Amino acid sequence: MPKHETDPTDMQEMQVMEVLSAESVAEIDAAEALDVTPGFVVARLPDEPEELPPHRNGRLKHVIECMLFVSTEPLSAKQLSDALQVDQATIEAAMEALQEHLDEFSGLQLMRVAGGYQLCTRPEYAEYCAIILQPARKKLSKAALETLAIVAYRQPCTMPEIEAVRGVSVDGVMKTLQDRGLVREAGRKHAPGRPVLFETTPEFLEYFGLDNISELPDIDEFAADAVRALEAQRKLLIGEDSAQTEREDEA
Repeated sequence: MPKHETDPTDMQEMQVMEVLSAESVAEIDAAEALDVTPGFVVARLPDEPEELPPHRNGRLKHVIECMLFVSTEPLSAKQLSDALQVDQATIEAAMEALQEHLDEFSGLQLMRVAGGYQLCTRPEYAEYCAIILQPARKKLSKAALETLAIVAYRQPCTMPEIEAVRGVSVDGVMKTLQDRGLVREAGRKHAPGRPVLFETTPEFLEYFGLDNISELPDIDEFAADAVRALEAQRKLLIGEDSAQTEREDEA
């Protein structure tokens, strides 16, 4: 029989000690803290680099797409920047990349609405969406649209100013517009009685698909078109009257 057999435990300890440098041994935690068997030396492996989150790992475009998809309201570049801790320039670049991708491969489009971004369906596919969707909200009445147009183009304006244009009381209509979130109070006018001023809201922009109030149609152009239409109608009536007079003279 051999005079001495090496204990396997001793051999394992010797192998571990051989691969550890003096500097590594100095950084080893106490055996009790590591809950290991006394007599064994355990080396701390260097920390593995943490995997970067998707929005910092080349997939910011996809992250933003998902955030816009689940949001019930437009999100601005600043909101996304604050939420993701990414500078706004990078957010804007990702938006452009997302828009290019959607334009080429998707039935959705990226729109600027009320100062933010929103995912919307394309108009050419509206009838397919209507098959499964009920109208999200009732349409505005003619009276409500007329009143809302006055507020939009003359804001901020008072109730008497609106009524002067429409020629009727607008109390009920204004309450409806306020309940729908399309119109809100905007302070008081510096005039006798301090009447309340009214203005449109971001919900108004969202309702009509506008980015800001400057995108409203030019009212002067509308007026010019209306004048031209009335003039054409007047000439037509004059022409018909002249023709009728000539026929009567011939008779």
